[in-house]
Amino acid sequence: MNILLQGDCREHLPNYRGQIDTIITDPVWPNAPAGMFPDVPDPQQLLAETLALTDARRLVIVLRSDSDPRFLQAVPARYPFFRTQHLTYAMPGYIGRKLGGDEIAYCFGEPLPAAKGRMVIPGQGPIAQPDDRKANGHPCSRPLVHMRWLVKWWSLPGEVVCDPFMGSGTTIIAAHEMNRQYIGMEINPTYFNIAQQRLAMSHATPQLLAEEPHEQPALIEPTRRSRGKKSPTRTDE
Repeated sequence: MNILLQGDCREHLPNYRGQIDTIITDPVWPNAPAGMFPDVPDPQQLLAETLALTDARRLVIVLRSDSDPRFLQAVPARYPFFRTQHLTYAMPGYIGRKLGGDEIAYCFGEPLPAAKGRMVIPGQGPIAQPDDRKANGHPCSRPLVHMRWLVKWWSLPGEVVCDPFMGSGTTIIAAHEMNRQYIGMEINPTYFNIAQQRLAMSHATPQLLAEEPHEQPALIEPTRRSRGKKSPTRTDE
């Protein structure tokens, strides 16, 4: 199961109940710059509505270090909090009086079973170098090194990783490279096309589901282009 879906994740997720092992996502942050995602007036409500539709076993939600963690009240109570993991950048930046340079992954649900090399789950991810986060046309791209690390610690080979706010597809590329199955969802047609192109460069061949306004989703062959619909979602990368 390797699928990209263009459209509102709240319409797609119910079709994949019982099929997703882990959601790893970078949703619209509560402190996203004004005007960056004008069609998302309430990021917390969007996240709550999205997570209410999944029965994935594990959730990993990436936020900037100065994002208010009370935003995560959107996570359903059925997912116990496990721990945070820090995703650091070698080159910090300035956010007003705050020194930036790190993001936080909030991890919920059941951890992977203990095994050799995986007895203790760490809290510090690899340090992303400047070249690890190249501009790709999405305003909030993520370093592949961070997303690979999260995929490693929160899914097993062959399991299904879903990113309902796929953006330019970094989580999905990481899942592909780590031998996981994947489901990526993105409402913005421009970002969806970027994700398609990046996956093609990594030699992945997902099924693509595109939506036209007022029509049911239709399965189409893996090509390099697709189309769009409804109120936005964003993610990682």
